[in-house]
Amino acid sequence: MLVILILAAWLTAAQEVELTAPWLTVYDPEGQPRWEISLRRLVKTDEGWQGEEVLVRLFRDGELQFSLTALEISADRLGQSWILTGEVRGEAEGLTFTCGRAIWEQGLRLEEVEAVGEEFSLVAEEARWDQGEEIVITGGVIRSRGWELEFSQGTYSLSSGLLAGGQVRLSGHGYEIEAQGFTLLPREERLELRGARVVPRA
Repeated sequence: MLVILILAAWLTAAQEVELTAPWLTVYDPEGQPRWEISLRRLVKTDEGWQGEEVLVRLFRDGELQFSLTALEISADRLGQSWILTGEVRGEAEGLTFTCGRAIWEQGLRLEEVEAVGEEFSLVAEEARWDQGEEIVITGGVIRSRGWELEFSQGTYSLSSGLLAGGQVRLSGHGYEIEAQGFTLLPREERLELRGARVVPRA
C-alpha cells in the first residue's frame, strides 16, 4: 500500500523526474517482492506513466525468476499492468532471450520470443508465465545439432528444465517424425517421443 500511495502522490505532482533504482517494488501478501522496476526517466501520461531505460526483476517466493531490460515501459496509473517495448531482452534460469514485447497483466506474457541455451535455440509466438514454476510456450520451434522440433504448445519447468507438450514434428538428418507427445530434457540432452511414427518420404 505504501508503494501505491507514493506513486499516486507523484501522479498528482511533477510531470517528469530522473530516478534511481529501484523505483517501484510490489510485494506479495507474505511481504516478499513480486516484482520491481528501475528506470532512468519517468513521464506522466493521460493513461498512467511511461519510462525509459528500464530494468524489471520478477520474483517467485522471494527468488528472482526473470530479469528484463527494455528501452521503454508504459503502465497504468498504479503500475499494476505494464508493457515493455524496444529491444526487450531477458534472462531466466540460464536462458537468455529477446522478444517483441513483454506484457504484465497478473502474469508475464512474452511475444515473438527468441531464446538461446547452451545446446539449443528456441523461437516461439508467445511464452506465458503465471507466477508459478512453469512457462507455457505457444507456437514453438527448437533447433539443436541439426534437428528441428516444432510444436503447437509446450510447458517448460523452471525448476527441472523439462519441456513437455502434445503433438510435435521432428525433422533433421534426413528424417521426419511425427508424435502425439514429447518430453525434452535439455540438461540431459534427451528427447522422449510418445506415439511416434516416421513420415514416409514423397
